[in-house]
Amino acid sequence: MKKKFSIVVVNFFRVTNPYSGASEVSWNFFKSIQCKDKKLFQFSDKSLNIKEVKTLKAKTKIHKIFKLKYLSDLISDFCKKKENPIIIIEGASWVGYTFVLFYFLKNRLNNAKFIYHSHNIEYLLRKKKGNFLITILTKFFENYIGKNFDIFTAVSKIDKLKLKKLYNINAKILPNGINFPIIEKVKESKFKFKYIFFCGSIDYLPNKEALEILINKIMPIVNKIDPNLKLLVSGNKKIEYKSKYLLNVGFVNKKKFYRILKGASVFVNPMRTAFGSQVKMITALVFGKTIIASKKATLGLTLNYKYRNLLISNNDKNFADLIIKNIDAKKITIASSKYYKNIYSVKNITSNFFKKI
Repeated sequence: MKKKFSIVVVNFFRVTNPYSGASEVSWNFFKSIQCKDKKLFQFSDKSLNIKEVKTLKAKTKIHKIFKLKYLSDLISDFCKKKENPIIIIEGASWVGYTFVLFYFLKNRLNNAKFIYHSHNIEYLLRKKKGNFLITILTKFFENYIGKNFDIFTAVSKIDKLKLKKLYNINAKILPNGINFPIIEKVKESKFKFKYIFFCGSIDYLPNKEALEILINKIMPIVNKIDPNLKLLVSGNKKIEYKSKYLLNVGFVNKKKFYRILKGASVFVNPMRTAFGSQVKMITALVFGKTIIASKKATLGLTLNYKYRNLLISNNDKNFADLIIKNIDAKKITIASSKYYKNIYSVKNITSNFFKKI
């Protein structure tokens, strides 16, 4: 950024103290913006007091809709008398919120640049869920935003091509990135058994489908050969599944998550449906883990296949065989970790993005 900018980032859900891949992407992106004059606006069901953050309390979707006018007033107040305001709206919530907020703002902030930070192509996600009315509205709103915002981003070349085909817009690529610890200093979790690791909230349907595949199809094959191997799962306070080889560790803080990830014999992700690119996959790559995943789980990722610690399978039997075959493989591949750290550093990604706008 050559000019002096003021930056607003808008989230229609809580991103502080991240609890999901989307919240982690949005919060890390905001923190990585090198700008002294910046403000994050978010909705939350709780009142929060955090530096550079304004939180609007809203417990339901209806509450959010009724507070969009008030949100636009707050953004307008922050941006008035600013020379070069940039308003970035995070796309991990229903695009209808963005449409309404833009309606309130577009004529009040004529000098502002609007950026839509997409996490996926929402129309395709809604189409999968099957609500016809919401799907049609989503496509209309997403197309409108693509045509009227100054910049519409895509997480990958794949999404960029899909957006071009759907809406005839030329999206700018803004990959998902993460902050990561000094991996060498992370102490791995110790258990009396070996374990493979899967993470993700089952409130998100693709995660639920992946976990059911692991529990019902893959792990029964694995356990016939190695009955002591466990499947550790994080990201859910409670899960409905019960099995002798399943251990749910619930929601864990980032420090504990890193320890569990580092201590896992293998990181697994047999996801059959995917949108955008997944933070959990990026984190496992950055850690240099041995990963067994479906092709869909790698959607939108920049991969280097000279590193042999990423194994792809869409067949449940073959997936199980790969787990058994690699259960004693290296837990960390240093060269692979170094490669993916460079690609997926959110600080590098954010810096490069703003240099080009």
